[in-house]
Amino acid sequence: MLFQFVLNIIEFIIKCVAWIVVAFLAIPFGVYYFLMSYFPEFTLAYDFSFWAVFSILSIIGFIILWKPIIWTVGIIQTLRAGA
Repeated sequence: MLFQFVLNIIEFIIKCVAWIVVAFLAIPFGVYYFLMSYFPEFTLAYDFSFWAVFSILSIIGFIILWKPIIWTVGIIQTLRAGA
């Protein structure tokens, strides 16, 4: 019984880490990939203007995609609960 409790805690921690990685790293990576694809010279400069644009686009991405991320997490957790 104690072993199952420890496994449940480990599973919860792994799920939290996975969702943090998906939610908080996927959007900035996508923004960076977009900038690298369409504006490679601008992206490779890594000056203040790049970081300003990157930050603004990342914040806009989080605002726009926050609800779909929550919906996806909820759907996967619901499907997982049935297993």
